[in-house]
Amino acid sequence: MLCVRCKGRNLCGTSCPILDSFRSKNLFLNDVDERPTPPSVFVGRTGYPRVFAGPMIVLGNENPEFFENPARYSKNVEDVLALRMSLARTYKNFSVFSALNPDRLLLELQEIAASLKDVDVEGEYEKIIKKPAIDDIVMPSGISAVYRKIRITSNPKIPSKLEKIASDDIKAVEAVRLLHESGYSTSYLQRVLSVGLLGIEKKLVPTRWSITAVHDMIAEELKKEIRYFDEINEVLLFSYEHYGNHFEVILYPSCYTFQLVEIWIEKSLWSPERTWIGVDCEGIKRKSQYSELSGGYYAARLPVVEFMHRMRRQAGAIVIREIKPEYSAPLGVWVVEEGVREALNSKPERFEDLEDALRNAGSRIKTDERLWKKHIKLFFQPSLDQYLGSS
Repeated sequence: MLCVRCKGRNLCGTSCPILDSFRSKNLFLNDVDERPTPPSVFVGRTGYPRVFAGPMIVLGNENPEFFENPARYSKNVEDVLALRMSLARTYKNFSVFSALNPDRLLLELQEIAASLKDVDVEGEYEKIIKKPAIDDIVMPSGISAVYRKIRITSNPKIPSKLEKIASDDIKAVEAVRLLHESGYSTSYLQRVLSVGLLGIEKKLVPTRWSITAVHDMIAEELKKEIRYFDEINEVLLFSYEHYGNHFEVILYPSCYTFQLVEIWIEKSLWSPERTWIGVDCEGIKRKSQYSELSGGYYAARLPVVEFMHRMRRQAGAIVIREIKPEYSAPLGVWVVEEGVREALNSKPERFEDLEDALRNAGSRIKTDERLWKKHIKLFFQPSLDQYLGSS
């Protein structure tokens, strides 16, 4: 079952056959000169501390605003994959430390990433690589092109709030917290962190790392306040499903705890041979080790912590994510973040005890509840621990 633990991180030491099946698709790029780019830049991790970075370029006729706005995506996995495959990565090699003294090229990339709207870019390209980027954490994208030079030909819209924070001598975690409090989306924060605009000793951060870093930074900062809130006094159950990912979110009276139960049904993307169940959890203390459930853990945790912070209440939280065969291609952890967020935006079912909530959640989960219930740990509910152990 290494595949479901790895999710394309090459823990087996070989090229991933699951991801390679997507990368073998025929994709073509003809002449690329002046094209729009969403406010998006991709920073790779291969070769770190020297990395490849560049703007994402729209190849088709789609509105550039669609590409970074999942709310406007089709609810079909294949449609989203096709849309993202019409987005090309362009890149040039940089030292991650070049953000301390950026040249003109890097300054252009930073302006693209910091813009709140799409930007027109003129470029000269010297090499086309017909190999799309497919990843369990990052949104997929199509072919890539090495560029000699790029030039912004329209005016980016950069918020003054970011300009001020980027020029202040503050740590990246504090910068992320301030921007989050001002209402900027996690995807925006991930972009500006990735291109080296935040922090005291600024540097480029690979896109894959910046996604999880932002999810982790915000949640850990909010937890510092949540620990002083009163506990909720009832059990709440939320439910949502999209892209073959089914979510059940349960909040129950307790000090803060969070756990994610991840179920990959037999014949699903990362577990084709049998159903796999994994779990990871935490208390109020900072999580010290990277989750075995990879970036999906941090993507699921953030909207739960945000919800508690808005309620000014703390609770025990259980997120059950069941992934079905309909999730036929990895679209990135935004599927998890937005799925849990949409669940929490729905009207909750209310219960007096956790047993009833778990039973109701189980009625919507295909996997036998006896298989996933035994993975749940409730640190502050010993009586329920006994119930789960006997069921």
